[in-house]
Amino acid sequence: MTEIIHCLKLLFLGVAGFVVVGITHAAGQGVEQELTEEQRQELELLASAVSTVLQSQSVWTEQPLDWVNEFLKSSKQTTFVPFTFSVEQRELSTPTIAIYILVEPQQAMSEPERCDPVFEEAYHIELGAPTLAGAYEISAGFWGQSGDYDVYVAVSESEVSSGTEPRTLMFKKEVSIPNLWSEQLAASSVILAERIDVLPSPPSPSQLLLNPYTLGNLRIIPKMTPEYSPPGEFISAFFIYNAGLTVSGMPDVRVDYTFSTRGLQGGQFFDRTTPQMFNERTLPQDFDVTAGHQLAAGQIVPLSALPVDDYRLVIKVTDNTNGAVLMRSVDFSVASP
Repeated sequence: MTEIIHCLKLLFLGVAGFVVVGITHAAGQGVEQELTEEQRQELELLASAVSTVLQSQSVWTEQPLDWVNEFLKSSKQTTFVPFTFSVEQRELSTPTIAIYILVEPQQAMSEPERCDPVFEEAYHIELGAPTLAGAYEISAGFWGQSGDYDVYVAVSESEVSSGTEPRTLMFKKEVSIPNLWSEQLAASSVILAERIDVLPSPPSPSQLLLNPYTLGNLRIIPKMTPEYSPPGEFISAFFIYNAGLTVSGMPDVRVDYTFSTRGLQGGQFFDRTTPQMFNERTLPQDFDVTAGHQLAAGQIVPLSALPVDDYRLVIKVTDNTNGAVLMRSVDFSVASP
């Protein structure tokens, strides 16, 4: 299988002349949109609706069809958390929706006062086409320091016909942000992607929340479930943080990938791929950690190389400058076409 697996060709670091820059959290950074008075009122009403539910201490029973989120090291000791959730197409009848996101630290039930939010934003999103399964996939994101948080998300139809009550959906997710800012070797979430697109130019900082899975001019389209069927590709991507540097100022990191099948009797080795090396011989000459450049790793595997089965990909990251080792794993399944 090694011969037909390639490592994010022309996309990620390791290709001469290409550098991935991390996501920067600027003070007051938010979505800049020109809004009509009607749209402004929609956002205010949506925020008010969430506040009312929180004050009533009602139980949040609604949940999206699917939810995935990732953790990406940002700046100013924060982590960026892009997320994607899906809702049934029949739940939303307008091509544009209003979205409100509120993130608060988790608190004990006995605490009477709510803490100040660590993130709050409201804006409008174009839904785009639904999936073949009849669902809309909606992406957003927020920043936070390491810790445990309650994430409240509300969406409503926008610019409905006069006299029509807009459909509103609200749900709550609990998210624990890891500490990616220690001096120890760390890594982002392993992102499973439907595909990775190369954009002609990066979006502006004010458009980041509208494009939360975009790093520089790379846009990752996340996969909602780890279930695959040919044709197509298994695409994984992640970022390596806090690697040590050699005397030349470059990292020296090795990444090993091992594929095993999963079963009731335990896993069985399937195959491994050629290790990825990130060092002064493989990185672009202008690679500079102090400029925010990041090590981006991953695999693209044609599904034709994977027989129908349940799999586990084990990723081993070794920092050759100090011997530190980091392990990550991701489970996925391949079914018949």
